[in-house]
Amino acid sequence: MFNVIYALFFRELKTRFGKNRRLGYIWVVGEPMTQIFVILSVVTLIREQTHMVVPDGISIFMFLASGIIPFFMFRNILTQMMSGIMSNLGLFAYKPVKPIHVFIARTLVESCVYFFIFVILMVLVGWFSSINVLPYHFLEVYLCFLFLVFSGFCLGLCMSILNHLIDVLKSVLPYVGIVLYIASAVVYPSWIVPEALFEVLLYNPYLHIMETLRMNYFENYPAREGITLLYPLVVNVVLLLVGLWFYYHKRQELSASKV
Repeated sequence: MFNVIYALFFRELKTRFGKNRRLGYIWVVGEPMTQIFVILSVVTLIREQTHMVVPDGISIFMFLASGIIPFFMFRNILTQMMSGIMSNLGLFAYKPVKPIHVFIARTLVESCVYFFIFVILMVLVGWFSSINVLPYHFLEVYLCFLFLVFSGFCLGLCMSILNHLIDVLKSVLPYVGIVLYIASAVVYPSWIVPEALFEVLLYNPYLHIMETLRMNYFENYPAREGITLLYPLVVNVVLLLVGLWFYYHKRQELSASKV
């Protein structure tokens, strides 16, 4: 099993960046950075007009980077898993290769790629600017990254199987990603959200992870009541069990080509 995942990991890594690796590297780094700089410009203009106050010790750039890059990792794990079956149907002719191996390999690839992007970006920003890029609680921030990887895998497992069985989900996924992007407070601070609306957003388990990440990244980050990692843990375990149940009963169908 480990040898299969190891081989698939490097195969997926090569496929991930394509034949033109330099262009692939630029795209992977450029997509989140473009959003960060665009939103940073907008927020800067808004601050000048409204005199919006940001708590001490919180850089707007770091606030955006600590939300966008981890969320992109979660999103890409989900999307890559959903396309994993159709992209590797030819490999399933070999008995040692199973769809679950592809799911694990793609999860590892995306998590490694975006984690290294985050680390490299922090090193560069810290080297060339006076911004404090070090997290206040390193281990807790790392745990939140692992939570997002686990969340992407659990949701991706369910969605990839359903996507293989229900074609209409392919057109729905982009909208799901947009909703989660907005509902998870990726690019805006949760403390500006009215209490009534925030109570609704708390039903989104990924909001809890993003907020916990930022509360441990910034020393003076305003904490909101109701944030906990227990809720997303329970949701992910349920999704994992449901996904594994679907996988067990549909594993033969997943490995076969659609006519």
